[in-house]
Amino acid sequence: MTSKVALLLLTVSFFFLTLTAAFSTTTTTTSTTITNTNTKTTSSSAFINQQSCQPRRSVVLFSTAPSSTSEAAASSSKNKNQQQRPDVITLKSNNISEQILNRIRTDSSKLGKEYAETFGLDEDEEEVEQYTSAGLYAVLDSIKTTLQPIDGLGLSGHPFLLRKNELESSMMIEEEILLFDGFYTMKDLKQALIDDFLDASRGSTDNRKGWSIQPVSTPTGDSFEEARMTYDDVLIALEKGTVIFNAFGAHVPKLAGPCLAVTDATDTPNAVNLYVTSYGKKTSAPPHTDKQDVIVIQTNGCKRWRVYKPPSSTIKPMSDVFARGKGIDNLPLHVLEEEENNANGGSDDKNLLLETELNPGDVLFIPAGFPHTTSTTGFNNEDDDDNDSDGDKTSVHLTFNIDTRVWELDYLNARRLALRRANIIDKALGQSRDEDNVYIGRVNELPKEIHTDLLKEFPLGFLNDNGEDASLSSVDTVTTELKRIAHAVDEDTFNSVEESIWKETIEKLKQEGQEYLDIHRDMYIAAIEEGRTRKAERTMKAHLNSDTDDNQSNKKVQLTPDQIQRLSLFRVQKYYEKIKTVKTDLLKWSYEASDKKTAPQQALPDNWAYVMPIRVNDEVEADLGGAFFPATITKVLTNGLYDVKFFDGDVEDGMERNLIKLLKPPSTADTTGNGDNNDGDDDGIDTSNMTPKQLKRWKKAQQKKN
Repeated sequence: MTSKVALLLLTVSFFFLTLTAAFSTTTTTTSTTITNTNTKTTSSSAFINQQSCQPRRSVVLFSTAPSSTSEAAASSSKNKNQQQRPDVITLKSNNISEQILNRIRTDSSKLGKEYAETFGLDEDEEEVEQYTSAGLYAVLDSIKTTLQPIDGLGLSGHPFLLRKNELESSMMIEEEILLFDGFYTMKDLKQALIDDFLDASRGSTDNRKGWSIQPVSTPTGDSFEEARMTYDDVLIALEKGTVIFNAFGAHVPKLAGPCLAVTDATDTPNAVNLYVTSYGKKTSAPPHTDKQDVIVIQTNGCKRWRVYKPPSSTIKPMSDVFARGKGIDNLPLHVLEEEENNANGGSDDKNLLLETELNPGDVLFIPAGFPHTTSTTGFNNEDDDDNDSDGDKTSVHLTFNIDTRVWELDYLNARRLALRRANIIDKALGQSRDEDNVYIGRVNELPKEIHTDLLKEFPLGFLNDNGEDASLSSVDTVTTELKRIAHAVDEDTFNSVEESIWKETIEKLKQEGQEYLDIHRDMYIAAIEEGRTRKAERTMKAHLNSDTDDNQSNKKVQLTPDQIQRLSLFRVQKYYEKIKTVKTDLLKWSYEASDKKTAPQQALPDNWAYVMPIRVNDEVEADLGGAFFPATITKVLTNGLYDVKFFDGDVEDGMERNLIKLLKPPSTADTTGNGDNNDGDDDGIDTSNMTPKQLKRWKKAQQKKN
């Protein structure tokens, strides 16, 4: 079993602390069709077939096109083009795009080029000159400086689109130089799988159910090589759904430079996910929302996107607004479409905010919490026999995540930390335990304006003391905003917190955030250096390789011991451990005051992880053959022993306490280990997040059980 678990741990480590992963209007009158006057005409190639997609159609504001259900019933092979859904975009989206492009043209383009030149980020491309890192820095710098002053991110934001030719014109680059078109293709993915030990997930495709994922491959034997995922594994998975590589920039050197550019442009730790979808999928991702604001870069093939208005949080308060349509939560497409069709006609009533095809080189921005769904069907050239190359038609896009909420850089998490620091029970929202999801429960029953403000992220640039708009993101500015929002949520709770604690909390979050930022920078720089080393090795061995690229890409290449030691799996681990240390430090800091006030003589001992009480369902690491593996407590025995279930499903009964490592200090509400909790029952069930109706239902269930 040890070898099996060790192999699986290699896979699990890839996703360690990838906390999101992959799992992202102006009034008008009647439906109006307009041509896109912003489209540049500098190159006629911008309007012709880009790999597999036909020219962009006219933009339609608040289209009254029939729903997908009625389309399916009316469609036939003879008139597919006539039955296609037209593009939809709002005037607000167009206005934002114009502002972003203008900022790129006047300032951000120069900054991006200077930045990429300083770090040598766009100098390693062999086949064609490309300004990918420079372009990403420019786009994100423009987003930060344009949207931040108007609260244009998160639930207050709005989706918008930047077309390839518009971007290239604004960047003022020569025609033969590319930004994002063709930057990462299936050929690059083949090479990445040859060079490294990578893992991926495959997403479900049922648009009536929540988006779920499962592994693309599993180890076929006990050896290292038998545990590696191959390109063929990816191709097989593509037949069933979208293949997702989470936090890919930390592992793949070619993507590390763009990740570094996004990190420095936004002053925020970020990650990039890679999504690969075969041509012809009616649903490549069911409707869902994401915790991050995302920037989607289409690099190969085409994909059709629909972005909708966020549903009201009061409809399903026990659902995470930033994880709707994921796992067991359903956000069916037909519900979003029905709401669209039932709208009265005004712009504020319309549910569908944007629908379009992304071609290679196009960029799409989707704010956190906005439902979106994708497909790889319905293009203008669906029956075009001239485009039959699977490599061209496969959709490849990169999603860069602005990970503010992942690192608790938002006002909801800041309020929670401040209350914990002050040792104040949160009677308004009931977020009492550290393991509680802060984005569900009574928080979603707040008035819309307060709810939106509370879930708002800190300004981009908060972690940078020398930003252009430092006044908008200073500690004092963010502290003032936190106090305003906390007072609006619940005045009594707000008045119970000492004045100094609000600022202390913001200062601590900034300190921890800057550490996260430095760790991410170091991680991406290490990946860049590894890429240069690999390039030098390939150059030295090029004359020895007689296989064609295709033959070599479809088989596993034996790695040398030195190459194995340099695999990203091992390279990134030390950075993930540093991240874990920072998170633990923040957690301890938040509990310091409560420890001093309630039981100063019971401060956490150095070995608290091995001696403090544990309960059923606690997430732990348990010893198995001298190594610790992720596990969950399944039973607390009367003789002081514990039954655990490991991450791979195996169980171990009767383990001693010193063989189990607790990952988080026990809640200050319960340090006895018997599950007693003022907010719950004898089983340690926290009811503080339940609505009155849910609490009543739960009590009835307890009475029946007893």
